[in-house]
Amino acid sequence: MLLSFTRLPSAPKRAHAKGFILALTLWIIALFGLGIAAISTWIGVATENARTLRNRVDDEIALSNAKSELIFALATRPMTYRGLEVGTAVDQPAGGDKKNVPNDTFIAMSNAMQETSRVIAFDRRPYVMENNPDYIIQIQDGRGLINLNRIQPPLLRRLLALYDTPETLRSQLPDTLQDWVDEDEFTRLAGAEKPDYDQLRRLPPTNARLTTPMEAQNVIGWDQVPRIWEDDLKTPIFSTCTTAGFNPNTAPEASLIVHTPGLTEEAAKFIVERRQASSFRHAREFLELANISVPNEAFFFGTSPGNCMVIDFVNRTTAERTRVSLTLVPRGQNQPWQVDYAFRIPSQQSGTLDGLDPQLTFPTPETLTSSSDGHLTAIGIR
Repeated sequence: MLLSFTRLPSAPKRAHAKGFILALTLWIIALFGLGIAAISTWIGVATENARTLRNRVDDEIALSNAKSELIFALATRPMTYRGLEVGTAVDQPAGGDKKNVPNDTFIAMSNAMQETSRVIAFDRRPYVMENNPDYIIQIQDGRGLINLNRIQPPLLRRLLALYDTPETLRSQLPDTLQDWVDEDEFTRLAGAEKPDYDQLRRLPPTNARLTTPMEAQNVIGWDQVPRIWEDDLKTPIFSTCTTAGFNPNTAPEASLIVHTPGLTEEAAKFIVERRQASSFRHAREFLELANISVPNEAFFFGTSPGNCMVIDFVNRTTAERTRVSLTLVPRGQNQPWQVDYAFRIPSQQSGTLDGLDPQLTFPTPETLTSSSDGHLTAIGIR
């Protein structure tokens, strides 16, 4: 008897094939998902980079516009002990209408003391840009700061004492700074010249004036007082301007104390508050209020801004701050101003803008033109 067998389909093999296809499909879906995620991440990064680049371009354009508007204002408006006069109702020269006065006479009188209804102070007061409210400009007169290229050792030691600097550094830092900028190779008592820097594998002295205040951090010992540099980033303490003299109308508290022997911190705060309401017309008025005699240090007081200013330009959205040192050079061959240095300050180090008054605005050229009755004369840049 013959038995007949019918071959049945192999169920396990079919199940294995189905499982393989399912796994392959899941892998393909996963790979698609990873690809989509990678593309999404790339698009996000590219978008953020584009946004950052756009913000940088906007900042550059806004900074350029602000610089141009500031220079225009300096070139067309009188500068007095109060700052830059940008308002209306300019004081008339004695003897009648200013239009009947010879131009050179009017310029001389304008440069002397010509107050208007509005002024831009050069003491870092924040002004909202009238043409772009997203930005703020703060102007600091260079004569109100501590000039690292001109400061005398006694004044420098006074500053270091304010920061509780050890006595050894108070003696060392003035000498190392002077050795850095002088042209000779003679080492002062606590100073340092090229061999000392070579031994420490540091850049040697330039034997020239400091280009920027930050350059002083390369001087031996100056990197050991970080709190000074942190404060300087938030609010300028130092300058490297070529302008001589000291202006108590624009000096921050630390600079007032350093330049005025015997002045206490409380007195410095009082002076800053007092001049907010009314600037000092002359040095004698300041000295009488401070209740001190004229110091013997080799500098002179003056109550008008100089030709150099340190400008902070702030983006109100990002809090990023750009600092520019601008010097007016009326006899310059190419242009009547020069940028000494410029750098960006990260938002985490730029400090805060307290007490911002939206009514304090920096005027546009159109506003200045309308406030001067159509009569613009180059009287600001001297």
